[in-house]
Formats: sequence, C-alpha cells, structure tokens
Amino acid sequence: MYTLFRTSPTRGFGESPQAFRPLLADMRILRPLFYFLVGSALLLVLLTSSAIGLLFWRQDAVVKQLLEVVNEDFEGSITIRGSHVSPFAAFPYISIDLEDLKVFADKDTAVTPILHIGDTYLGFDLLTLISGQMDIKTIRLSSGDINLVQDTLGEFNLMKAFATTKEIEDPSTEFHVDLQRITLKNVDITKLNEADNVFIDLFVNSGTLRFEKDPKAIDAGVESDFVITVKRGQDTTFIRNKHFHVNTALTFDKKTHVVNIAPSELKLGEALFSMGGTVDVDDDMLLDLTFKGEKPSFELFIAFAPEELVPTLRRYDNQGRVFFMADVKGKSINGHAPRIDANFGCENAYFANAFNKKKVDELQFKGFFTTGESGAAETMELVIKDFSSRPEAGVFKADLSIKNFASPEVEMRVESDFDLAFLAQFLEIEGLSRLKGKVQLTMNFHDIIDLEHPERSLDQLNQAYFSELRVTDLSFVSPDLPVAVNDLDIHATMNGAAAQLHFLNLKAGSSDIAITGSISDLPAVIHHAPTLVSTDLSISSKLLDLAELTRTKGDTMPRIRESILDFSADLRFQAKANSFTESPNLPIGEFFIENLYASMDNYPHTLHDFRADVFVEAEDFRVIDFSGEIDSSDFHFSGRLTHYDLWFEKHPFGDTKLEFDLTSNLLKLNDLLTYDGVNYLPDDYRHEEL
Repeated sequence: MYTLFRTSPTRGFGESPQAFRPLLADMRILRPLFYFLVGSALLLVLLTSSAIGLLFWRQDAVVKQLLEVVNEDFEGSITIRGSHVSPFAAFPYISIDLEDLKVFADKDTAVTPILHIGDTYLGFDLLTLISGQMDIKTIRLSSGDINLVQDTLGEFNLMKAFATTKEIEDPSTEFHVDLQRITLKNVDITKLNEADNVFIDLFVNSGTLRFEKDPKAIDAGVESDFVITVKRGQDTTFIRNKHFHVNTALTFDKKTHVVNIAPSELKLGEALFSMGGTVDVDDDMLLDLTFKGEKPSFELFIAFAPEELVPTLRRYDNQGRVFFMADVKGKSINGHAPRIDANFGCENAYFANAFNKKKVDELQFKGFFTTGESGAAETMELVIKDFSSRPEAGVFKADLSIKNFASPEVEMRVESDFDLAFLAQFLEIEGLSRLKGKVQLTMNFHDIIDLEHPERSLDQLNQAYFSELRVTDLSFVSPDLPVAVNDLDIHATMNGAAAQLHFLNLKAGSSDIAITGSISDLPAVIHHAPTLVSTDLSISSKLLDLAELTRTKGDTMPRIRESILDFSADLRFQAKANSFTESPNLPIGEFFIENLYASMDNYPHTLHDFRADVFVEAEDFRVIDFSGEIDSSDFHFSGRLTHYDLWFEKHPFGDTKLEFDLTSNLLKLNDLLTYDGVNYLPDDYRHEEL
C-alpha cells in the first residue's frame, strides 16, 4: 500500500514528493498496455466501420444478385419492397434488411404469396466481409406468415416454388450461404395437408436454430417458444392454443443422414416433459422418439385440457403422482404416419376446492393410448382402467375402452354414488342453490358407433347395454325456474335395447306429476336406424298449477289463471327411430292418446274418455279419430291437413288444405262455452242442446 500524502502538525501536503515516486514508476510500466488497448479499440472500430461501409457500398449488388439468381433458377419468384443495412439487428453480425419479402409459387406475383415476412435480416460476418467474401451467416425472420400446403402426393408448395430450373452442384456456394444461425420472431406458420384435411397453425413467438459444422456432423441447438392449434376439417382437436417451449440439441450425421436428439426439455403450458431419440431423414423421416413426464400434481393433464377448461381446473388444489410416457416410432412423411404408444396415470391423488376445501380423495387410474401399426384412426385405441375416487360423500369407479376411432367401439363400466350437496359445493355450480339429494348410476355399455353412417351401427349386432339410474330426494332452487323443485325421485333401467322408466315423481311448488314409461329400442334412436320403435308413457297429476308454473320474473299478473286437477293420460307413439332425429318438422309416425282425464278450477267440467289416433307424414297430418266426452257431451273428430310443413317455414308460401268431419250424440252448449263463470253464448242459445 502506498501513502500518497503524509502530514504532520508542522508540515503541509506539498512537503513529501517522495511519496509519488512508486506510483509514477507503475504508470510507466502500464503505459504500453494502455496504448495497446486503445489501439485495439480503434482498430476494431476501424474494421467495423470498414465492414459497414463495404456492406453499404455493395448492398444493392448483393440484393440484386440474390433476387436475380433466385428468380432465374427457381420455379417460384421473390419480391421485396426495399432494403437497407441494419448494423445491430443481429449483432455481432452486420445485416441487410430485406423489407416485405414475398415468395410466390410461380412467376405470378399478383396472387397471395406463400411467404410474407416484414423484415428478413441477412447477417454477414465482420472478418469475412473485410476479406471480400459475402457469405450469409445468419437469417432472421421478423413479423410475418408462412402458408404451407402439402398436396395429396406429399409435396409442399414452398418446396415446389424452390424447385430449380437448372442443375445446381453446391447450393451453399451458388448462393453464398454459410448459415450458423436462423432466428424467427412473431412468425405465423400454417400447414394444410390436402390428403387428410389436417390444418396446423404454429405461431412462433421466438425461435433460434444454431449450427456448428465439422466434416462428419452438424451440431445444432434449438430453442423456441410457440403456440400451436391443430384442426381436422372444421373440427378443432384437443391441441388448441397450446403453448410449447422447446430447448434441445441435435446432431446431424452427414454420412447416415440421421438426426440424434439429445435428452431435452419440452414444456407444454406449466408441464415439463423430457424428450430424446433419433430421426432418419432419408427414410421418410423415420422417427424413434421418447417423451416422459412425471409430476406431483395434475399439470401434465391440465396441459392437454381444452383452453376454456384450464381456468376452472386451476381453481382446484391437486396433488399426487402423475406420470406420462410415450414412444413415437415410424415413418412420418409421404403418406406415412408414425406409431404412437402412450402410457399415463395417477396414484394417491386428490382434488380440493381451494375456496371451500371440499375434496375428492384417493383418485387413481391407469391408461394407455396407441395409434396402432398404421397410425390411422381405424387402429387407434384408448383404455382407461381402474379409475376410482372417494368423494367426501359417495364413491366413483369406472373403466373405459375405445377402439377404432373411425367407427368407435366403446366399452364402459361405471359405478357411482354421489351426494349432490357435496357435488354442488365441490364444483361450485352456479345458478342452483339448496341442492340436495343422491344420484346412483350403474352402467355396463358396449356399442359400435359408425360416425359416417350411424344407422349402420346396429348391423354389427355387438351392442350390450345395462344401466340403472336412481335419483333420490333431489331438490334445488334455480332462478331460471318459476318454482323450486321440492322433490324429484327417478328410477330407470336399460337392459339390452329396451329402456324402462319405472317412475319419475316430481313435486315443484304446489304442483306434482308422476310418469312411467318405456321405449322399445333406445339404441336405434341414438344410431338413427330405420327400426320401428314404440314409446309408451303414463302421466298423472293431482295438481298442475298453471299460473304458478308459467310465471316469469317481473310478472304482475298470472299468464294462465288456471289449475288442472286429477290429470291422467296414456300416450303411445310408434315410428321409425330415425324420424326422431332426421325429420325436418314433426317426427313421422302414429300417435295415440288413451284414457285422458282432467278437470279444471275455472272450467267447471270434467274431460274424460279422450282418445286420439293421429298419423304424421312428411307433408300431411291425418287425424283418424279424436273423440272424448266433456261431462255428458261427446264429440268425434276426423280430418286431414295437407302441406302442414308450410307452417314451419319462416315465410310460408303455397297451398294448404284442411278437411274434417265432426259428429256428436249430444252437445250441451251452455256447459261447453262457459268459463270462469262467464257464458260466451248469446242468451237465445245458452240452453240449446244438439
């Protein structure tokens, strides 16, 4: 340590010059180093300035040569709006910015381009510029879109645009390319496969591909952040707006043309997967990849959930061992699809509502998915087995198997017993309050569904159905209903094709209704089959308060001031099953009403022995018989309405015709036309009988 100034009570600062001598000696030693650093900095500035000046000077020639070569040697064409030198866009490389770069499929530049990039930066190395070489070292694409189309032969429009019109021995020499890095920022890449109508939308927020070359291999590093959506036709797959982050290292063997992917990270949403494997470029992009993931939460599955469901799932605390492992093997281009085999599951897991602490515990399941050897929808299979959980009140167990995604063969077993009060709190069901009751469901289901021709599914003769549903003491209040549901009890079974409603008893407000019934072939309706189906319903009620049931919020007066007392009726309907689902207007078939009985508060008469037999056809409506009695009066009606279908059109146009016969043994007009104490007949006719 040096003492620069030494003072004493009797001496001033200037009286110790010897103290500066060691410091001055060191400065003389450091002076050459200082000159070297300053000189190097000046030389670097000089070289950089020279390179930039050289690039400014040769910019027009470089761009002109590039455009001329591409537009002469390739099937497609390239246009730009302009160019300028951008020294720091890809620092330490010095760049030329091609503004509004467009690539077209052919020489017609009036059509929509395949590629349109706002700024394309071609980066040049400082030292190679000074040596006179104009090799492109980096490419940076910023803000734009690339629209790829793969035709039915597997060829891409962009590759066809860059198909050469003459033989090129060495593209890197021809176009002065020695790439070391490619960067993308805010580039939207879309790809449409015309063979299977699969559309992929990949928006790259940022992405970098780095190269290092040696005589035997090319080492590359890839880091990218992107959002992807996959559609098949008009239908969006489960991959919709999925956020990926990839960080991996690749090695391309120049001799074997095989890409080796080092163990790498793939992040989907908040879930982190590891990946690795190989890609054989020459063998139709032959893939041999492995993906693995394991977390102490459900982030692995939330990552695959539909976008609109993710915020709901994140309202729940969750924990457990969740795992996922997948192998992707096989050729992947030119009409080939790789085989995917995935295993997944969870153990000792739970979901808990973070707000009210309601919890589903002991959640576990295992499953697998495979595309099969061909990778086609016909060979795909999904199995989830031993799915079980223990809600705070109740149980749930299930197994699911789906084979052949083109015409799914579904096999499912469910056993559940839920307390609805717990379920409402756990799910935070909006719009329902004071929900109580129990739901028990047992289901064994095996069916084959032809998605293209559902009516053919029954030809498989491979259906097996058994289901039993019990709803006990269900009650709730909803703002969408005029009255509270005080009590609902249901018991329904399905054995084979026949469905039986043993009872449905409902009490709502002061009203009640009881229904029993059956349908002879419910699967035929589901499959749109042309099978004749019979439906029977028996309905009864002690009181239907229409004023109460039709009331809406804001009403000051009842809409219908009437109550139906002691109502009962038997209904029957016979029709082809597909008429329920495919008829444009009314279901086509024959309707029966039998033994209808009712009385009313304000209409002091009893309706009894009502019967009806009605045919509904595609355009005509025929009443074979509609008869009944009101007190001691009776009537018999039959008729025909042609072109009733016109009345379902928004702007009816055409001819419709009504024909009918009405007969009666006795009509007491005074009784029939009196309502709520008011007789609507003139005085002279009030006591007439016909």
